[in-house]
Amino acid sequence: MYSFDTSAILNGRRDQLPPSVFSTLWQRIEMLIAEGTIRAVEVVRDELGKRDDEANTWARSQGDLFLPLDQDIQVSTRKILQAHPKMMGTGGGRNGADPFVIGLALARTGVVVTDETFSGNLNKPRIPDVCKAVSVPCTNLVGFVQAQGWKF
Repeated sequence: MYSFDTSAILNGRRDQLPPSVFSTLWQRIEMLIAEGTIRAVEVVRDELGKRDDEANTWARSQGDLFLPLDQDIQVSTRKILQAHPKMMGTGGGRNGADPFVIGLALARTGVVVTDETFSGNLNKPRIPDVCKAVSVPCTNLVGFVQAQGWKF
């Protein structure tokens, strides 16, 4: 199971791998969403909803993408925040979904997919920093594509 972060969806569709060029990629991603292989927490939906753009429209059209914050996700997220409380409130308030993205991957033995990079500083942690600290695999969108063995 792959837990997608807001940045993977937003930057992936808008900047890195736009569907106007990589339509087959996004069709395959949609298939994995339908199969349950790709998921995102509903907080990601809320973050995307702050933008009125194509990425938000696309994500909302994927009926199976978003999961509610059920008990196992909340428990995992609580553990993450107890160990890394600075994960909340950094980055100008734009990372409200971050601990839940990792919590989903931790609860479901998954992999986080994010466009964030390491800060190297757990006093200002980003998703990859905390993933490494809690032993949750983390990759970016291109790494996800490579892991699928897809070639375009």
